Amino acid sequence: HNAADTGLQIRNRAPDGEFWFGTNAIGQDLWARVWAGTRTSLLIAAVVVFFNSLIGILMGMLWGYVRKLDRPLTEMYNILDNIPRTIILIMISYILRPGLSTIIISMCLVGWLGMARFVRNQIVIIRDRDYNMASRCLGSSTFKIILRNLLPYLVSVIMLQMALSIPAVIADEVFLTYCGLGVPISIPSLGNLINAGRAQMMSAT
Repeated sequence: HNAADTGLQIRNRAPDGEFWFGTNAIGQDLWARVWAGTRTSLLIAAVVVFFNSLIGILMGMLWGYVRKLDRPLTEMYNILDNIPRTIILIMISYILRPGLSTIIISMCLVGWLGMARFVRNQIVIIRDRDYNMASRCLGSSTFKIILRNLLPYLVSVIMLQMALSIPAVIADEVFLTYCGLGVPISIPSLGNLINAGRAQMMSAT
């Protein structure tokens, strides 16, 4: 935004009736930037939660129902879960070129573990109930039992788990972008807004 009388950028204006959140150092409306950044962060969260849920539900179903897979998947989970999530996110984001695709890939590589463990625990509770045992005795395949007997029972709790994962993904995006390893500065996001605000406050002092 430029001033009508001088043509110069309206820089660092305090919040008022025209600019509700004020303007930044190059005259951009912070209210509009917040909404644009929220849209970007929600887009990242929606994509990451979708892929994490898809992989996590599949792995969790097999992990909880197929007894032969219980031990190897448990060992794999213990190995991956013992590595701090933050270190994995930073390493992948540092190796690859920062961008939307990089931040989505880094979150998807470790984000499905929580969903898989949650689904596995729920499957262990209900896998030996009478209707599942009757289906096995009648010759139903594993895929059919999982699809018709187990998955419909877990839809509500899975949807709740997906909804609770969105704030965690947004927090990871803010953290990576704040460290300079997330969304590029040219794309508005909540992490970029926080980083820009921090830089402005530090320079002001």
